[in-house]
Amino acid sequence: MPLNLAELEAQLQTLSHDDNALKIIQNFALKLGKTNQRQRVFNEKGAIVGEPIIYQDMLLRGLIAPEEDPFILLQGDIISTDTAYFLGERITGMKFAVATSTCDLIPKRRQYATLLRVQPIKKDDPNAKQVLGELLKFSSTQRMYLPPLPNDLPDVIGNALVFDGIVQVRLEDLLMATRFASLSLVGWRIFGSLVRTIMARAGESEVRMRKSV
Repeated sequence: MPLNLAELEAQLQTLSHDDNALKIIQNFALKLGKTNQRQRVFNEKGAIVGEPIIYQDMLLRGLIAPEEDPFILLQGDIISTDTAYFLGERITGMKFAVATSTCDLIPKRRQYATLLRVQPIKKDDPNAKQVLGELLKFSSTQRMYLPPLPNDLPDVIGNALVFDGIVQVRLEDLLMATRFASLSLVGWRIFGSLVRTIMARAGESEVRMRKSV
């Protein structure tokens, strides 16, 4: 237990702004081999996405206690809604990933929720091979690879979950969205690792500057 602010900072430094999780993901992807081998692993059924996780199913299986808040959506769920806004403009006809934590998706707990855009990668896109190669190396924190999703068109060979740009939606509208998929446990871990790296990543010079204040 830290006894002062200095000790508190020392204990938090490897937890709040650490990027080791991202390095673990990148090393794992590297060991899988070429792009098509990586894609095969991440495209396996239930590997990083699966069917939507339903509250009643989880309750019946004893995986959630009756006294816990019932959920409609989970963080990372792939959904569609025509009520979301990006830079003040309404977006229609697009899939999104739910970025808000599950505990904040309970009805009336928050007014707004945060979404991330999901962009399809199409077979006839001249840059598809390059994009897939980059995504499946996890070398960039701008996007995360997702396999083809339910309701995707036949020419979609993968998806990019885009972290560059936040989409907003009223929580009450979001809870009426169409759910396509939920992230698996490892998919959720990857998602969480990327989100944390983007939102709270420490550079050595920034540490020095803040320490001097």
